[in-house]
Amino acid sequence: MKGNMIDQLSAPGAIRIEFQPILTVDASGTTLYAYEALARGPRNTSMERPDVMFEYARRKSVEAQIDLICITEVLAATATLPGTPSISINLHGSTMTNVPNFAETFIALAATHGVAPERLMLEIVEHRAPWSMDILRATLEELRGSGIRIALDDLGVAASNYRMIVDCRPDHLKIDRYIVSGCSDDPYRQAVLRSIVTLAESCNAIPIAEGVEEQADLDAILDLGIDKVQGWIYGPSLPASEIANRATNFERTLA
Repeated sequence: MKGNMIDQLSAPGAIRIEFQPILTVDASGTTLYAYEALARGPRNTSMERPDVMFEYARRKSVEAQIDLICITEVLAATATLPGTPSISINLHGSTMTNVPNFAETFIALAATHGVAPERLMLEIVEHRAPWSMDILRATLEELRGSGIRIALDDLGVAASNYRMIVDCRPDHLKIDRYIVSGCSDDPYRQAVLRSIVTLAESCNAIPIAEGVEEQADLDAILDLGIDKVQGWIYGPSLPASEIANRATNFERTLA
């Protein structure tokens, strides 16, 4: 089963990559900050949804192999984007420790596709923390040395906790949509967001609000001092071909 799954996902076109913009929103307007690359499984299969695909990978202990397939596809798609935007790539923390010489492998893959390390940000995502933190820290140091930035994904839920902040020293804190959605009229969510802003400032990290869908939530986030925003309020994720064919004008609906 493991081999069959890897073979299926390794087939040309099996893994599709879409990009969703992360925007800077301030008094001067809305500008592109980066794109997050999002993997989609084979069409018309149960693994088309990424959450299903990666849950299956977890159960079969092939997360690292699937991560490497997705990374390769992301870098190939990145090479077709217009300009040289920053690209954020999701990665399980365990992959960095389970793949020998991961940093060297990743940097070499980026070079093969002509993507400069300075354009890249790795979003560490994990539902648990089974890896060696010593190896993870050493890998992160090597990646940073090449110019790659580090983000901690899903902050506020699962394993994205204070220990991960201490161990990973992220450049960006991506606030989970659970904390963001409904924050406009929820004092508890607002209190958590305020604490994250203070924490980010103290750690010299940049907070990014994920899953922004409502104007009221966007207004609340901006009032709290978070100006990096990602979510459907500005549009869905798109394949590189559609991004290449549209204007880089990020007014509300990306029209």
